Amino acid sequence: MNSPERTKKELAEAAKIRQPAERSVKIASIVAEALRAIGQDPVLVGGAAVEFYTQGGYTTADIDMIAPGGPELFGKMSEMGFERMGKDFVDEKNKIYIEFPGRALGPTERDRRILIGDRHLRIISIEDLIVDRLCSFKYWKSAIDGLNGMKLLEAGPEDEGLLRSRAKEEDVLDALDLVKKIQEEIIRKRMSPAEANRLLETGMRRLKK
Repeated sequence: MNSPERTKKELAEAAKIRQPAERSVKIASIVAEALRAIGQDPVLVGGAAVEFYTQGGYTTADIDMIAPGGPELFGKMSEMGFERMGKDFVDEKNKIYIEFPGRALGPTERDRRILIGDRHLRIISIEDLIVDRLCSFKYWKSAIDGLNGMKLLEAGPEDEGLLRSRAKEEDVLDALDLVKKIQEEIIRKRMSPAEANRLLETGMRRLKK
């Protein structure tokens, strides 16, 4: 286990990485290793997970991780140089922003373990991440999440059966089929990003909650 000072130094080095997807998972893997020392093994979710699977097709400044939380986590994050601001932990010097939006994945959600250098990091499955984006697309009318769902579909789900099963559970099978249909149309007609976005917005409005 690294000392707090060594961990701070590694975070500062990771923060300098220019490639956003590489930067996010590197930072997350360092934080995850530190938290495992207190018995917590966080899962990378949200925009940073989209960033990883799409290899920069989507970028975000925030890193969202699911972990039990509590005083021990707060203390460990402080030890690493983060200041707590609600659910957020901020290292202003290195421009690192981490949020812990939940204590655990949903009962049917899965994660996978990836290797980042010599560290392991848990990340939500791409199938669950697609379904999460589709929920925002359908229920919150977020066209950008429809686009991110499309980018994740391009990255290639590992288990199509699981994807459709999870989409059915969350009642977004219609959104999945719509996004796939739009994706095919975009490719066939060689649409511009603006045209693709308008098509997504039109389709989104037709989905029934």
